[in-house]
Amino acid sequence: MIATPMLFRFTASGPTPEAAFAAFAAQDGEKPHDPFWPRADLSRVTQVTVAADRDRLRADGCFDGVDGGPLCEDDADWLADRLIEENDPIVRSGAAALLLNTPAGESTWCFFGWSVQGE
Repeated sequence: MIATPMLFRFTASGPTPEAAFAAFAAQDGEKPHDPFWPRADLSRVTQVTVAADRDRLRADGCFDGVDGGPLCEDDADWLADRLIEENDPIVRSGAAALLLNTPAGESTWCFFGWSVQGE
């Protein structure tokens, strides 16, 4: 195992952020190792935390909704980038999740964080 930190970001749907993350991680773990396309070992992530604080978006006038509410994908990407760049505690704690604004069906989440590089 190479203990190189790897950033991950993906979207997944499920009734809860934990269920969506677990389902995606299970499918990702079944993919064969590719030395030319390294990826984070999602099985090492033990906690999923929903990022409810939208202050960074409000400061730039990008968002005026309620904390914990759904975001468009652009806002979620922008906020994820800021949290990653600032090494926010929510990113270091496992997987951070942002609820995305989707028309219907199960809730869709944007997940991001750090793990070790998979084998």
